[in-house]
Amino acid sequence: MITDNYRYIGEITQEEFETAPVLPFKSEDGKPCLMIRNSREKTTLQTGQTDNLQYHLNSTINKDGKSYCFHVISCLKDDGYSKEQFAIAYEYLFKKIRYPQSDVDLSKLISSLEQLFRVTPEQDKKKLHIGVFGELLFLLFLYDHGYKEIFAKYHSYFYSKHDIEIDGHNRIEIKSTTESHRIHSFKHDQLFRQDINVYVGSLILEYSQEGTSLFSLFEKVMGLITDPDDLLAMGSLKGLCDISEEKQGPSFSYDRAISQIKIFNSEKLPHLTNGFVNGVSNISYDVDCSLADDIPVDEFVASLNALKGSKNGD
Repeated sequence: MITDNYRYIGEITQEEFETAPVLPFKSEDGKPCLMIRNSREKTTLQTGQTDNLQYHLNSTINKDGKSYCFHVISCLKDDGYSKEQFAIAYEYLFKKIRYPQSDVDLSKLISSLEQLFRVTPEQDKKKLHIGVFGELLFLLFLYDHGYKEIFAKYHSYFYSKHDIEIDGHNRIEIKSTTESHRIHSFKHDQLFRQDINVYVGSLILEYSQEGTSLFSLFEKVMGLITDPDDLLAMGSLKGLCDISEEKQGPSFSYDRAISQIKIFNSEKLPHLTNGFVNGVSNISYDVDCSLADDIPVDEFVASLNALKGSKNGD
């Protein structure tokens, strides 16, 4: 991605300098950079940097005797992971810019971009990697069985208690384990609701040196996504997992995991029904999902596709 798009400034044509709203280029030391056309002819230079980005707002770039007003954003680090995340930001965020931007617009964008480079602490990565691998595999599972809208539904609302919101009345929670039993931990109010339908996607993962890496799974999923916003969100998740071509993460047996995916209606799962005390909240417990009957995937996908013709699942 970087090799294809990033050129030295001298290689950029005069016409591009005159018209393009965003110009990718590389610095003299080979780091990826972007020029975003300024909507104002301001000369007050603003410089600064975050943990991962360096920026020069209201810059003046001279080429062939002419001056042009641009904002310049550079990738601060030279490692493969940072370059890959910067390329994702360009491909799925900056490339969408069609008009010149002010320094105020760019300042807001730079702040939000730091999320793309945020990495999970080392001690928390194992649990995150298992969970995300299971979630991506479940997305592919439903996609391959005919529910093509699944990627747009995945973590579509930051504050949701569930992984997938199909509509206002139907949600899916995905749980993964590397143990041999189909036992998952749930919060009671996440799983058993009176106001919505909650379904559970259950996965059993087995580590395998010859299996599919988390990096390969991200690549497969991102190769199927066409919406730029969904791609950017997936790129952010990839960054949060600290996954790149250099650090591919754990590998699991793909075929074995796919063959053992089960879908359950949460109402059919074992759960507490009484005995709650006023003032007691945040109740969590382990549930053996194998004690409940699962929903055949074709039947489940047919019900999801049927919802597309009705409003909010009504």
